[in-house]
Amino acid sequence: MPVVHAQALTKRYAMGSDVVHALRGVSLEIADGDFVAIMGTSGSGKSTLMNILGGLDTPSSGSYTLAGEAVQGLDADALALVRNRRIGFVFQQFNLLPRASALENVELPLVYAGVAAEARRARATAALQRVGLGDRLDHTPAELSGGQQQRVAIARALVNQPQLILADEPTGALDSQTSDEIMHLLAELNAQGITVVLVTHEADIAAWARRKIVFKDGQIEEDSGAAPTPALPREGREEVRGHARMNGMAALRSAWRALASNALRSLLTMLGIIIGVAAVITMVAVGQGATDRVQEQMKGLGSNIMLVLPGGATAAGVRQGAQTRSRLTEEDATAIQVEVPEVQVAAPSSRTTAQVVANNANWSTTIFGTNNDYLEAREWPLEAGRAFEEAEVQGSAKVALIGRTVAQELFGDADPIDQTVRVRTVPVKIVGVLARKGQNSMGQDQDDILVLPISTYRNRLQGGSPGNVKRVWAINVKVREGQSMQVAEDNIRELLRQRFKVEASADDTFTIRNLSEILEAQEQSSRTMTLLLAAVAGISLLIGGIGIMNIMLVSVTERTREIGLRMAVGARGRDILGQFLIEAVSLSVLGGAVGVLVGALATWAVGRTAGWQVSMTISSIALAVGFSAAVGVFFGFYPARRASKLQPIAALRFA
Repeated sequence: MPVVHAQALTKRYAMGSDVVHALRGVSLEIADGDFVAIMGTSGSGKSTLMNILGGLDTPSSGSYTLAGEAVQGLDADALALVRNRRIGFVFQQFNLLPRASALENVELPLVYAGVAAEARRARATAALQRVGLGDRLDHTPAELSGGQQQRVAIARALVNQPQLILADEPTGALDSQTSDEIMHLLAELNAQGITVVLVTHEADIAAWARRKIVFKDGQIEEDSGAAPTPALPREGREEVRGHARMNGMAALRSAWRALASNALRSLLTMLGIIIGVAAVITMVAVGQGATDRVQEQMKGLGSNIMLVLPGGATAAGVRQGAQTRSRLTEEDATAIQVEVPEVQVAAPSSRTTAQVVANNANWSTTIFGTNNDYLEAREWPLEAGRAFEEAEVQGSAKVALIGRTVAQELFGDADPIDQTVRVRTVPVKIVGVLARKGQNSMGQDQDDILVLPISTYRNRLQGGSPGNVKRVWAINVKVREGQSMQVAEDNIRELLRQRFKVEASADDTFTIRNLSEILEAQEQSSRTMTLLLAAVAGISLLIGGIGIMNIMLVSVTERTREIGLRMAVGARGRDILGQFLIEAVSLSVLGGAVGVLVGALATWAVGRTAGWQVSMTISSIALAVGFSAAVGVFFGFYPARRASKLQPIAALRFA
């Protein structure tokens, strides 16, 4: 069976309105083990025939079989399989990957055959030793002479043990002595049973072949038809069915090598991704910190808290603002705690501002009158000392609790417990110091406070209540865990309307503020702001993605011949697509990783310099890096697809 059987091959090219006939019904057979030289002037059709025989181009009509397998009509993937398994190419310009070593260049067909790394290295090493370059495995093409580079190309052609070697002007770029060395090598390979088809325009090179075919105007003008030497058996040839996937690590290595070869350009391309990721992480960290701060501040008021406040008074038919009419009493607080089952505690409280004096220090602060239930409702522990005793609450005892700010302003680092201070003209003894709370959501210092028993506040500070009515400013209500805030609020409203004898059609004479609703509103506002900041930062990522697309398009153009070479040795379109996608994603992910570091530093700097609370989370890092990878895929897909759709012969001819 002949290795090559071509019947009536034609090839036509459209050149504007003209049609160029490159081949005109060419028929020939090449036997297994033959050594054929194809000659002819430029434009005679010899290179076109070579490209069709190598599966780099397709005929316009006619049939072609390679080792008994029909080649015409095969799709791109099937042609890639044929080139990978059955054909070895030797080009005039060597077509070696400039950044890869000799060993890596020879391994290339095995990469697309899916051969494992260890076996790939062993076979490539053996092929280089076969062409006399066993001591040049790690040398790049720039470190090799022209003849050595062509030997590497021949080793690459041999590594998959092809049935046919196609050599297109293999000595065209070499001097005469080196040309003789290369032809000696091809003759030795042919003597070992490999079929060699050589395209040349030099008679002395063609003389190495046993059969000479001369082309003219797309037809065979002369065929010496010399009988071939019977092919020698080639033992140990590995036949692989189907087409394996390109080795993933090899693709990744190739991508990283391409990026490293243009390190500055890659860094500038990643800059948009770095800035975008850093901005996303910093903005989200600041926004999340604000949300956490709000949550801490609201929790500082106590969990499951409601405030019952006086309602608005009506004067001359005009409804005034909230809290302008005080009807709440201590008895109302007791009724809420006793009669509403969802309520855990209901603490009455009144407040004012007064000057507090201790020794030579004085400080104006907020004075609260309440009981120990207030501390439970606010979830406010003591840092030092004790809480009020029940007898002190009922008996107008001259005792007080103070916040950390008041303690610092009046006593500095000294222990305030059992010290006496004057609130206006009333001397009181400090029995406890409240734990630090910090600022609330309105920026007010919660630790700037002095707490008196409510009876002390009413009788000694305010001078008693007219008619012995125990009015209060507010009632702090804490709802039991697991109980509905809304149900508790409805029950409190119904109870107070009954106590105040409010008609069914009339408005409430009190106000109930559900702090969980305030917390939810604050959190929603913080989340909205965080998303807005992240969206603004995301624009930088999109700009970075556009930069990746631009640089990948440039890379495809610069590496068109490399793409053609990879296709010639067996790369499918999906392999090329995957490789360029890996490069784009590597750019974005690497930029994302650097962006995480920059974002972490920026977050730390913002928190330290501005004094803002920041909170960098794993989820924000994952979001930023994941989005940057998605940007790489999205913006890298078009250049990668464009590369994968290149025609092998057009890519190889690209200048």
